[in-house]
Amino acid sequence: PTQSTNDRVGIRKIADRLDGLVLTGDESNVNPDYVSQSNARRLFLTESGYRRGESDHYRDVMASGFLSAALERGLPILGICRGLQEMNVFFGGALFEDISSRKDMLRHREDVSLPRDRQYDPVHDVIIQPGGKFASIFGCGTLIKVNSLHNQGISSLGNGLTCEAVAPDGLIEAISVANADALQLAVQWHPEWHAAEDPHSKRLFGAFGKACADYGSKRPRQ
Repeated sequence: PTQSTNDRVGIRKIADRLDGLVLTGDESNVNPDYVSQSNARRLFLTESGYRRGESDHYRDVMASGFLSAALERGLPILGICRGLQEMNVFFGGALFEDISSRKDMLRHREDVSLPRDRQYDPVHDVIIQPGGKFASIFGCGTLIKVNSLHNQGISSLGNGLTCEAVAPDGLIEAISVANADALQLAVQWHPEWHAAEDPHSKRLFGAFGKACADYGSKRPRQ
């Protein structure tokens, strides 16, 4: 990471050249000190108290800066796994610190005994909520099967976000920015893995790609 990581002017200059923003997955956890607008320091309070997970300072700062710039410009946004969590915290939402420690929820971690490629196989269903952006992409009321490789997850939805899909245990698995003109959404799973074969991944990336192309056709050239 360079010094421009925390350079808001530099971030906005880069955002002016983008047709869309992808917030990728990552093995690190979101650190609430760096990604939020106002209430970050209380986001991870649980019954056992505040505890930090493995964090990545530069990633958190960059995610916050680029999200702000992308939203200001109406850029299409696609968050993946950590990207969904970053978006939720940015909008003032809260995260479960460690879903695997909860007895009332599914196991959302990968099976590390499997080969790496097989760890990204679909393992549980998600239910697409009717009437939303995902319903228009996948079909209203569609049940799709997804992979699951995360220990954090949404415990309360951020203001200005819409729940687009849930797992059988009630965990929010997909979100969108409410009332956004562009396609601004995120998923908790990893659609990029096996994307060439998975029909749902093809639909998601197809919709996002079209949104980026539409934005790019109207964006003033630098």
